[in-house]
Amino acid sequence: MSKIQLTLKALNKRVDADGLLEVQQEDGGVEKVEMIFNPPATEEELQKLPFIVPEDYKEFLRLHHGGLIFNHPKYGAGFEFFTVDEILEHRAIPGYDYPDNWFPIAYGYDGCYLIVTDKWVGNGYLYVMDTGYNFEDDMFIGMTFEDWLEKFILAQGSKFWEWGFRIPPILNFQSDENY
Repeated sequence: MSKIQLTLKALNKRVDADGLLEVQQEDGGVEKVEMIFNPPATEEELQKLPFIVPEDYKEFLRLHHGGLIFNHPKYGAGFEFFTVDEILEHRAIPGYDYPDNWFPIAYGYDGCYLIVTDKWVGNGYLYVMDTGYNFEDDMFIGMTFEDWLEKFILAQGSKFWEWGFRIPPILNFQSDENY
C-alpha cells in the first residue's frame, strides 16, 4: 500500500459517520472539522493536465478528484484540493502570470495556494504561495505531495510549513577563566 493510501486510510478511520474529525487547534481549542473527498478522477480528466504530473499527486487524483479538508462546518476556512478543471481555471486567471511550470492544486486559509512544479529540487517539488500572487515571496517547501499530505494531516490542518523550529545554541565546552 502506498503512503497516500496509508495516510488516507488512517485518516478515514478517525472520521465519524458525519464526515467530521475532532482536532485540537493551535490555539488549544477543540473543534470538529469536515473531511470531504470527491470521487476519483477519470483518465480523460487527468489527460487534460498540461504538465507532467508527479506520480504521488496523480495517485491522489485517482483516489480523490479534489475535496475540502479541515473545514469548519460553520466558519469555513478549510483547505480545498482542486479538480483538474479547477487547476486549469486558477492557472488561467487573467493578470496572474504564473511561471510556466507552476500549477495551483489547492487553496486554503484565506489565500494560501499549494503549487506543483515540474522541477524536482532537493526532496520535492511543492511551493506554497500566499494570495497576492507575488512569486518573489513564494515558499519552496521541499517535499512531495504525499509527504505534505501526511504532515498536514498529522499537524491537524495547521500550516506546519510556517512553524518556526527552535535551533539550540552551539554549545561551547571550552573552559573560560572568568567563571
